[in-house]
Amino acid sequence: MGRIKEIAKGARSLIGSMGVTLKHLKDEPVTVEYPAERAPISPLQRNAIRLIEKEETPGSHNCIACLQCEKICPSNCISITGYRPEGLAMKRPETFDLNFALCSECGLCLDVCPTATLGYTKVYDKAGYTRADFFHDLLEEYRETEEQVVEHLREADRRKKAEREAKRKAEAEAKAKEAGDAQ
Repeated sequence: MGRIKEIAKGARSLIGSMGVTLKHLKDEPVTVEYPAERAPISPLQRNAIRLIEKEETPGSHNCIACLQCEKICPSNCISITGYRPEGLAMKRPETFDLNFALCSECGLCLDVCPTATLGYTKVYDKAGYTRADFFHDLLEEYRETEEQVVEHLREADRRKKAEREAKRKAEAEAKAKEAGDAQ
């Protein structure tokens, strides 16, 4: 008798489950067949950091190697070395390495960056088999154009300096004229 009750209970459970399945059979799926399909990513999703390309200088970033992101990182996953190119007022990064295995994706580096040159990637499936798979050189995509960018920045600095000098000279002449008119 006990065995029949167990079978009846199991049959009721099976029929109830099949009813739920049939009820939702025509609904849209809530999962994706990864990796053939990719789930949409929220714009607020945090992923590995990257350097954002400057609009005014294509092929370049705006990092000034101030080391603020390296200093604030609680995971110590950012390593930067910088240099000052001849003729430039600002430093440029020579290396910008990220150990993604340590990164907690807290976003403090983005918050502290004075040039807003850091952003998140859309990559959410960073997996690897070796330790080296998690070390990323963020300057890799910018290395080929760095010399042209530095030259462009030098030229921009020269123009700004000439404009400041011309403005200073014009102001001095205006003051001299004012002083001459007052006498």
